[in-house]
Amino acid sequence: RHRRSTAGQQRPSRSMDVRVFFNGRLQAAAAAPAPPAPAVEVDKENVNANVPRAPSLEELVKSRAFVVISVSNCPQCEELASFLASRGVPASVFTKWDKSSSEYSELKKQLSAHAGGTFTFPQVFANGVYEGGFKEVLNKADRGAYDELFERDFGVEPTTLQRAVDRRPMVIFSLPNCPQCDVLYEDLKKRGVPVQDVFEKLDKAWPQYQSLKAQLQRIMGKQQFSFPQTFVRGVYQGDYDEVIAKADGGAFADFFHEQFGIAPPAAADAEALPPPGVIAFDDDF
Repeated sequence: RHRRSTAGQQRPSRSMDVRVFFNGRLQAAAAAPAPPAPAVEVDKENVNANVPRAPSLEELVKSRAFVVISVSNCPQCEELASFLASRGVPASVFTKWDKSSSEYSELKKQLSAHAGGTFTFPQVFANGVYEGGFKEVLNKADRGAYDELFERDFGVEPTTLQRAVDRRPMVIFSLPNCPQCDVLYEDLKKRGVPVQDVFEKLDKAWPQYQSLKAQLQRIMGKQQFSFPQTFVRGVYQGDYDEVIAKADGGAFADFFHEQFGIAPPAAADAEALPPPGVIAFDDDF
């Protein structure tokens, strides 16, 4: 019989039972070690993808130029919103926190690092810097502290000085260490004008001074000027010497009387005439 050729054919693999002699006995050989498991590559970028991030006040205040943090049922928040809206600032600057949310406690803790352990809402940040609460921000806004920011980011024309001129019957813009301002201050004080309410002192050291100076130039309609500068009932009155000259000439007599209750100066006494029937004698009689 011919044996079938097995060339080119593979026999089915069988696990081999390998035995060895050890100490005169036939024993099974140790199994070959299993190959190491393939290494699992860790996706370091997404390892925390499903881990919720803690809320961050710092990220919020750095993401916007002007941030107002408010809460519900907050009268001062609503008042500040009206104040800013009247100046053309969009409502998008407000971020309202929910006191019932799980994040509130952590956010409040972060805010307390700026506002202190006890504070009320609203709380404000500008250009990433803590500005304070309701009263502090209103006072700063009234001095034009945010005029440049509001113009740059929201296209709001600065009107801090124009509002002062419009809402006050008399306003005099002055500077510290200004001799001419002091001269006008003392002159009006002697006339009975409540100068503490009339003089509005600016300061060249303020960051907003250049913006305020540009506003004053626009209101007066001239580029070159010196302090003080005076407005009465919204009308520009001129430099300090012009104002004193107008006061001496009685130009403000009616205004001073109506607004401040200052009696008009008495007319120069004419030479007294003797009563009828009385003989007058001169000094040489």
